[in-house]
Amino acid sequence: MKHYSPLKAVPEMLHCPKGRVIAVRSIFSIFMLGRPSPDRQARQPPRRDSRWIFSLLALLLLLVLSGCYWLKYGRLMRTHIDLLLSMAKKMSDLLEDHQAITPPMMSEFSYPLERARDFARIAGQRYAERQSLQAFSHFLDAYAELLKETDRLRVLNGDLTDFREQVTALREQGAQVK
Repeated sequence: MKHYSPLKAVPEMLHCPKGRVIAVRSIFSIFMLGRPSPDRQARQPPRRDSRWIFSLLALLLLLVLSGCYWLKYGRLMRTHIDLLLSMAKKMSDLLEDHQAITPPMMSEFSYPLERARDFARIAGQRYAERQSLQAFSHFLDAYAELLKETDRLRVLNGDLTDFREQVTALREQGAQVK
């Protein structure tokens, strides 16, 4: 029975001279086992390269994390505006159809305002000078006034003329802030 070695068969299949078998074996051993060294297992890997790479990765991570909110700022603001406008439409539809608005429903309308105010507070820590953030804060104040008017109309069933004007003004203001 004849035993075949892949290290011998490959050079023969490629029609390499017999002296090339040693070269293939040494290349194979370098790739598989590393450079030949009498104390290869006792040596520690060099630390300088790993410290440099670690420092570079840490710096890159800090840069990415610090810029992350900046990348999402506009999208988050538009999301809050769209949500508040849809809540204003829902309030308008309920009042126009003379449906009862319960206190839990008022909580449903006020919760997005709280979340949007949190966003404005967090964004204000970094971007207080932005005009878009100031316009967004005015938009939130207009929504809060609309919420007060809805609560008043929920209890009193009054005239909806002022409410309709506030909803129209809120929509226009939301379109400008976007």
